[in-house]
Formats: sequence, structure tokens, C-alpha cells
Amino acid sequence: MRLYIPHQVTMSLHLGAIDRNDPGIIFTAQAADIRADNGGIVGAFVLKGEPKAWGLSKRGYCAIINDTVTVGVADNSPLFEEATEKGGYFFRQFPLVDNGQLVENEQKGKLVRKALCDRNGEIFTVETLTIESFHDFSQALVDLGVDNAIYLVGANAYGWATDADGQRHEFGDPNPKTSKKWRNINYLVMREKP
Repeated sequence: MRLYIPHQVTMSLHLGAIDRNDPGIIFTAQAADIRADNGGIVGAFVLKGEPKAWGLSKRGYCAIINDTVTVGVADNSPLFEEATEKGGYFFRQFPLVDNGQLVENEQKGKLVRKALCDRNGEIFTVETLTIESFHDFSQALVDLGVDNAIYLVGANAYGWATDADGQRHEFGDPNPKTSKKWRNINYLVMREKP
């Protein structure tokens, strides 16, 4: 597994294709899933205080409000409303770890997996270097001592991380999706604090 541990960053969500030439982005990965049938965002999604999608299809969530990032698992979270009221961000995804306990998911198969994690208040992401099942990935996160974790779009979903030396490490397929289905592609974005 590869851990991406950012330092002194602000986090946000971005809707639409990501600018690969933006030097301010030090980490980005696809956040919420996109429906195969109509191209809509799966689950609740708030962008700069504006709800773009509603629903509970997945119990995991990430809320970004006033530079505070919360990763958790709940059917209902007041953080959706708070993100709306305070110009924040919110998305839902598969839960992987809830209060240090593995969360079982019904999804089958093995893929490259990614996760957004909270361990003792430190927010970071993890990517597998091999294809893994949801169960094995979740167990590995528990073994890392992760308190809460949610999935980030895996398989060949595009993104990158920039290391302390300014070297960019890309993952996934860099060719942007152009079909109408992908109009709601979205990203978790981390930028260095000014």
C-alpha cells in the first residue's frame, strides 16, 4: 500500500474534469461514484454549500467545513446540512472502517483500492499497489490503526499526489472521460495552505 499524508493543506471538492496543469493541487482523486445509467452522482453531494445530489446509497461520508475534515459512517449526518449552510463540502462513499472496526461491503471482485482515512485526527489517503477485495483492504486499514475510512473511486480512476520534492506521482487513467455520463465526475482536491 501507498500512503499519501498531506501536511498544511486545505481540502475541497471539485465538479468536472480536473485541470492537470494546476500547480496548486498537491493531491487529487475521484471522490463520489457516478451512476452508470444516468451519469448522476451517487449519494449526497454538496459543493461550496450547494447541494448537487441527495440520497443515502452509501453510509460513509466526508464533510469539509471551515477547513475541518470529518470522515465517518452514519445513515444521517447533520454535517450535510451544516456544509450547505456554511459553504462547505460533503460527499458519500462506501464505508470501510467505523470507529476502528472493519465494515463489510457487499461489493465483490478485486480492484486497485483507494481510501480517505482518519487516524487520531490525521487525514490521509491510502492506495493499494495490487488488486484487493473490499474486505482485505478494510482489514489492512484496521491493521494500520485507522479510526474511520471511506472509499475513494478505485480501479483506474485518475489522480495524483505531489511529494515534498515537488515530484508528481500519477495513478489511474489520465485520459478524461468525455461522454455525457461523466459530466458529474468529481474530485477530492488538496492544496497547500497559503
